[in-house]
Amino acid sequence: MRKKSEERRQSMIDIAGEVFNEIGFEGASMAAIAARIGGSKATLYNYFSSKEEIFVEVMMKQVGCQFEQAFTALHDEDDVRQGLMRLARHYLDIVLKPEVVAVKRLAMYYAGKSELGPMLYERGPKRGWMRIAEFLRLKMEEGRLHTGDAWIAALQFRSLVEAEWMDVRMLNVVTEFPAGQLEASAERAVDAFMYLYQPR
Repeated sequence: MRKKSEERRQSMIDIAGEVFNEIGFEGASMAAIAARIGGSKATLYNYFSSKEEIFVEVMMKQVGCQFEQAFTALHDEDDVRQGLMRLARHYLDIVLKPEVVAVKRLAMYYAGKSELGPMLYERGPKRGWMRIAEFLRLKMEEGRLHTGDAWIAALQFRSLVEAEWMDVRMLNVVTEFPAGQLEASAERAVDAFMYLYQPR
């Protein structure tokens, strides 16, 4: 029974995604989604508390699995620099993709108009970077990195990795990213982070 319920929920997420893609977040309503699904709003509310929750589920299904690959690129036994380099390269490959940029633009646009921004942050970036912070904390305890606030260190690493690309990508100034350039950019970010957090 639980399996069927989860299958039904996933089907609703897929259909809601079609509605959002066609008429946008603001234009969509619980009634419109329910009508497309072929059920009542009451049935839809049995699975989701709000339109924002459905949208977050749609976004996580569309791009969340890609970030999952990046955030699981680190392993406790990794050499710090080697692990961070692998993470930086994975992360840049994902965060610069058109579908990921589109989700980020939507989240920014609606952040001040609903609870969408905070919900996406809690389900997405926060969870992922908490994993990275845990990796950094372990390396600090092992003496391989300078001891500090691991969460702040994770955010600083993210900023270094994004620094050369995020503005020009979000504003559509640059749309193509040669692999060699991304590799060199990732290496510069990791070098800067390792210099900042070298044991001392």
